[in-house]
Amino acid sequence: MKTMVPRAAWWLGFSAMSAALFVSPAHADDACMDKAQTQAQMSACAAADLKQADARLNQLYKQMQARLKADAPTGKLLVDAQKKWLAFRDAECSLRTVRSAGGSMQPMNASSCVAELTAARAKDFEDLLACSGAGDEQARASCAIPGAR
Repeated sequence: MKTMVPRAAWWLGFSAMSAALFVSPAHADDACMDKAQTQAQMSACAAADLKQADARLNQLYKQMQARLKADAPTGKLLVDAQKKWLAFRDAECSLRTVRSAGGSMQPMNASSCVAELTAARAKDFEDLLACSGAGDEQARASCAIPGAR
């Protein structure tokens, strides 16, 4: 005998699964999302999460620029890499959110994606800033950003 799932129950399950796929709990502000009652509120939570991730990335980027002030060629490489990374991030998030384009979930999905990739980039910057270059020549050569003075 074939079991039929009532349409309302199926739709509720589908909606919950869709939301779980697009909102990364590791990055979205759980308290904000828990309180959100509408798609607009969930989108606002994701936008706030993105704003926080972007502020952290900008803070680290400025620290890197400050350390490279006396090293113009490497500073130029940093600027070039960041411009290319921004283009990659935007293209990647366009790809990841293509199925929600034009829908009410799109702003939340896009902000969540950009926040996730921005947080990962900030972690990369933290690693670069933490590289001490202490030790042998190979260790020094692997640190693009000189240590803090």
